[in-house]
Amino acid sequence: MASRFGSVIANVMSIGARALGYIIYGVLLMIYRRDPRMIALFGGVFALIGLGIWLLLR
Repeated sequence: MASRFGSVIANVMSIGARALGYIIYGVLLMIYRRDPRMIALFGGVFALIGLGIWLLLR
């Protein structure tokens, strides 16, 4: 039972790491291309997510 639970956690963490890698790649690519609209969009999205988490935990 424990090994099944561990494999599920490992799969979820793997998916999360891949998603984070794609996000970091996208941000670095936007910075490299110097597209200010997309940088502002990503910054706004991260700011809204951070604000939402802050409001929930407050």
